[in-house]
Amino acid sequence: MNPFENLFRNDPFRSFYNLNGTDVVALTMDIDWAPDYAVEAVLELVSNAGMKITAFATHQSPLLIQSQKFVEIGLHPDNTRPHPVHGFSQKITKLREMYPDSIGLRCHRNFFGQNISDFAVQSGIEYDVSSFLWQTPLAQGHIDYNGLVKLSYIWEDGIHVDVGNPLDVNSLPLDGPGLKIFNVHPMLIYLNAPTDDLRKTLTRGISDLVSVPESHFSGSQFGGYGLKNLYRDFLGELTRRNIRTVFVREIAAAVSKTGT
Repeated sequence: MNPFENLFRNDPFRSFYNLNGTDVVALTMDIDWAPDYAVEAVLELVSNAGMKITAFATHQSPLLIQSQKFVEIGLHPDNTRPHPVHGFSQKITKLREMYPDSIGLRCHRNFFGQNISDFAVQSGIEYDVSSFLWQTPLAQGHIDYNGLVKLSYIWEDGIHVDVGNPLDVNSLPLDGPGLKIFNVHPMLIYLNAPTDDLRKTLTRGISDLVSVPESHFSGSQFGGYGLKNLYRDFLGELTRRNIRTVFVREIAAAVSKTGT
């Protein structure tokens, strides 16, 4: 018997731990106020690959709402800027009014704590993915003190280029046991950015990114091999290896299926 099978026999999330080779991953993206034309760059790649993705929304997006056959919508509140009167309490509530069926959360810049956790549960949130464990093997899920399912993601596009990792699909942490939750950002994919400097330069001084017309970025997409190319090839690798994708809510739902 695989020693990991025995170790995790009572873990409700074990079927997503890839204990006998990688067979399941979860794709996610943090919208970060990207306009729908940038979000579409990610959705087109995912749709063409016949896969699923969980999108953590910062604002109302008609495109996300129209794409729910292969998109799960979670919430992405910016808790780094609490309301002067209400603090954090309305951040999740207002987003949930836009997306009343959402049960997932990833906080902007992963700004998350006990008070936010309690607000989330009170608002009907069932899971949180605000923990980032860069390239960590054996990433696991757990059920927090208040019943919130806590999951971690192990890779994202921005950090990949920030630390100077090569734009090569073989450099992504796809092998080994553990949860495989990968994250991208629409603006980086839309611009096919080779580093985050391109996005920062083009968005510097913009206070309302959602409203910026696509013409502002016309001709600014990187023409070489960038993050859009890498993500396309990553999805192709998933297809080649028959690795299935799941919504993050499917991982969280393992709790109810096992009666935990």
